[in-house]
Amino acid sequence: MSNLGRPVNYAAREDKIEAILDGAVQCFVKKGFHGAGMAEISRVAKVSQASLYQYFASKNELILEIAKRYSSRDLDALRRIESASDFMDALEQEAYLTGDKIGTIMYLEILAESSRNPEIKKAVQDSGQELFDTCCTMIKKLQDKDETSYLLTPEQITHYIFAYIDGLSCQIATADIEYSRELLRQLVQTLLTPKK
Repeated sequence: MSNLGRPVNYAAREDKIEAILDGAVQCFVKKGFHGAGMAEISRVAKVSQASLYQYFASKNELILEIAKRYSSRDLDALRRIESASDFMDALEQEAYLTGDKIGTIMYLEILAESSRNPEIKKAVQDSGQELFDTCCTMIKKLQDKDETSYLLTPEQITHYIFAYIDGLSCQIATADIEYSRELLRQLVQTLLTPKK
């Protein structure tokens, strides 16, 4: 008799992890990280608590995984913008896709948790720096291609774009403000104004 046991079904494993993460996001958006319990998350995800703990040993692990996935999603969006033929169109589209209300509330919850939890704070800071550096490189390439001298550095432009998107996220989550492609385009075009 073999000692190997049953082969791992990786597709089923990934499906279960996704179900758990989706259930956790639903619970966290409604009740916050500290208001939602693991029993409720397992019920919403339609998995047993034993199964939930098999994949995530604690709620902190679950929160950390969600934070990492949100950062990864944002980095993927920046890379798509960087490789697009039209920078502004790609930026507008990606900003729109990341501006959904559930995602925005989850993002704000992650930021709030990072002020209390050193592990989440480090993950947020590390991913934030990677996002910032990636965006700076992209802006620098745009400026270099135009061969024009600009009023603002790539770092300043990135700072203002991120501040705008973060502020917009807060408004989407709390005041039902709609995302506006036109306002984002005006901001970026203003930031990318060359020196006269």
